[in-house]
Amino acid sequence: MVNYTPTENPITNINWRRHRSGCPHYRERWFAQSDLQHGEPMYQVFCGMNTPPSTIEEQEKCLSSRTRCWRLAEAGAKGADNVRIPLSSIKRRRPA
Repeated sequence: MVNYTPTENPITNINWRRHRSGCPHYRERWFAQSDLQHGEPMYQVFCGMNTPPSTIEEQEKCLSSRTRCWRLAEAGAKGADNVRIPLSSIKRRRPA
């Protein structure tokens, strides 16, 4: 039985991987031997800013925001001109 609760800091733990084009605070770990029919996760996501993605659109933004958290970028833009990062500008991954 695999323990799905992080026991070490995912930002520094080698079992949690940084996505090459993703946010510097975004980490994920995969479970190759998971049993999906018994409700075991295929992978887990961790956010070092304590703002994990809650939708597919948010996860796409996390995976496309290479230099900083997209939430911080949007919050900074709101203060300037209330400009948001449009989902259409996000480069999506090809479906498998």
